Amino acid sequence: MIIREAGSGDFEGLLAVMRSAPWDKTQYLERTLERRNVVVAELDGHILAYIVWNLEFFSLPFIWLVTVLPEYRRKGLASRLIAWVEERCTNQRLYSSTNRSNVAMQRLLEGRGYRRCGEVDVDPGDAEVFYHKTLSVNMGDDGLEPPTFAL
Repeated sequence: MIIREAGSGDFEGLLAVMRSAPWDKTQYLERTLERRNVVVAELDGHILAYIVWNLEFFSLPFIWLVTVLPEYRRKGLASRLIAWVEERCTNQRLYSSTNRSNVAMQRLLEGRGYRRCGEVDVDPGDAEVFYHKTLSVNMGDDGLEPPTFAL
């Protein structure tokens, strides 16, 4: 298994993974790929999963999207992709969010040490739950209170 930054030649592989999810993020993936904000998990030349992240959440690192092919879910790929991002965000607070209904992502984030820091009712009836994790060389918490989101 290789975890690496995605390049322009990976677009079709990203689309194949995206099509396994219930949403169409084609244009989003094009934009994020051009900005080099996509990381893939690859096996034998095939993309099995990807993560989109950047520093565009109030200039802080944020994981926007994680997608894994159904037959490779719950095998640690999403966790490995998140770990790749975490390694590049030491001495910072890394954020992510997911819908309240996405219990699998909540468990993944909480299992990796992320703490809930609020929610926003973006999708009526299925609020977006925000998480953060403080990353440092020793992975300890800096003692600061995370911002709280509520609308």
